[in-house]
Parts: sequence; C-alpha cells; structure tokens
Amino acid sequence: MNAVIDFPAPNALTSYRQLEFDVDVQLKTLFSWMKPEARPCFNPGLVQEISRAEGAIELSKGWVSHDGNQERIETIVFGSRFPGVFNLGGDLDLFQRLILGQDRNRLQGYARECVRNIYRRISGFGAHITTIALVQGRAMGGGFECALATDVIVAERSACFSFPETLFNLFPGMGALSFLSRRVGLKRAEDIIMSGAVFSAKEMLDIGVVNELVEDGLGVESVRKLIQSRQRRANSYRSMQRAKQCYQPTTITELLDIVEVWVDAALQLDPRDLKMMNRLVRSQDKLLAGTLDDESSVDTIYVEAPRSAIAAG
Repeated sequence: MNAVIDFPAPNALTSYRQLEFDVDVQLKTLFSWMKPEARPCFNPGLVQEISRAEGAIELSKGWVSHDGNQERIETIVFGSRFPGVFNLGGDLDLFQRLILGQDRNRLQGYARECVRNIYRRISGFGAHITTIALVQGRAMGGGFECALATDVIVAERSACFSFPETLFNLFPGMGALSFLSRRVGLKRAEDIIMSGAVFSAKEMLDIGVVNELVEDGLGVESVRKLIQSRQRRANSYRSMQRAKQCYQPTTITELLDIVEVWVDAALQLDPRDLKMMNRLVRSQDKLLAGTLDDESSVDTIYVEAPRSAIAAG
C-alpha cells in the first residue's frame, strides 16, 4: 500500500512556512497556496518546500491523511496568498549573485529542482491527478511557467502574463517553450516569449492559453464549480489528459536538457543585462513594500510588443 501523507488542518500545519494547504474532501481536492517570504517569487526555500510537499504527494499516489481519515486526492489547485500576484518567477536577486560569482553548480541545482517540481505537475504526480492553476494577479516568468504546467488555467480578469526574461537578454528556461508550444504552436509560443510583453487574461483566453476566464474575486468559487461540473465525467477528463500526454509527451529529459541551455546563457550575461535584472528586483521590492506607483510599476518596465499580431498568429 502507498504511504499516506499527513496534511492536517491549516492552523496545525507547522512544517511549511511558505505553503498553505486546504483539503476539500467532497471535491477530493487539495488547494495548495503559495505564500513566499519576502518577494513573491520562487525563492530557494519555497522551491524546497514545494519539492518536499509535492514529492510526498507523488510518493503516496495522492493519498493524504485529513482529520484522521485517509483521503484520495484527485485534483490539486495551485494558487497564491499574495494579493495581486500569482508569482513573479525565478529569484532574480539570487540569479544576480550566482551569475556574478559564476557559480554554475548552485544555479544549475536551483533550476533542476524547479523543473523536477514542474514535471510532477505536468505528469499528474504519476497518479493521474488533475492539476489546476488559479491565477489571481501577475504570473511572470517562472510564475507563468508554473501555470502552464497544469492541465487547466483559470484566470481572474485582472490577471496578466509575461515572460520578461528577454528584457535582460535571457530566456525562460524552465518549461515555457515546452508547455506553451503545446498549447498554441511553436511559432506563436516563440513570438510570445521573445516579445517580453505583458498579456491580459482575456488575450491569453482568446489564443487558448487560459482555459477559463472569471471575474475578479470569483476565482476560488469558479474553480470549485468547475471541479464539480467535471465530477460526473471525471474518467473522461482524466483519460483525455493521458491521451494528450501520449500525443505530445513532455519528458523530464527534455526539461533538464533545456535547463542546461538556460544555465549556459545565464552565465554569459553582461553587466548591462544584470543592471536590467536588478531593476526588476527593485520593482519587486516596491511591490512588496506597497510603494509601487504607476511610473515605477513592474508592468511599465516591460517592452510593449504588437500583441494583436501575436494573438492573430
């Protein structure tokens, strides 16, 4: 029998500092909420907690202990507790330090752990678990990749999406091209990634990246309704997800190979590129402090690309 992982009530869950869990027994669903310390990005501590928690879910094949009972999780919903932000992506402050020190091993180790976490999600934790991203606010860089790694993306209307990596002469190397091209085709995926532009949830819905668009504040309620609506045909939906993986499989080897390209590229960034990266870090700090104004907004840093042309394909 598979090991059963204990996810007690949230107020008793002390083993995680940057993650919060809710179990809905009726929906057979685990809600996983990111609450990163400091900047709302994938800092090493958050990455490690995700690895520990989701590795345990994979090991148990979705069986968890809740209120003294063993429950089988069939759906996992990923969201954020940070107001207005799903996730801003990789830890750019860490990247700067490692690149300046030419510390390939630590940069590579961070990236590899990220894609292993992402692979668990895209592969349904090896247990045919349906994964849903609930995007409320900004999903940038690795945050966008995190959403793309799920079966279904539900976005509130004010949500926005972007890959800002090209603005500091890099590219998103932890699944962006692999996942986005499977949704919209290679050419359009490349255009979106290389533009560095910020896209609205509606724009992402129109081209098939976002699956469901809901009004602000209704994200959780809408996700619950979506899961309920699928329960009667749950076997059909799970089977379709498996069939899609057979048709366009994503392998861990593919993701890890791209990570090596990303690490090579990151270590070649010059001082001008790192200066731009630092500018984004400062904007993230202002966002955290609540001192971000219209002129210093994270969004205004991004280059505005001809999005209509990208959407039209």
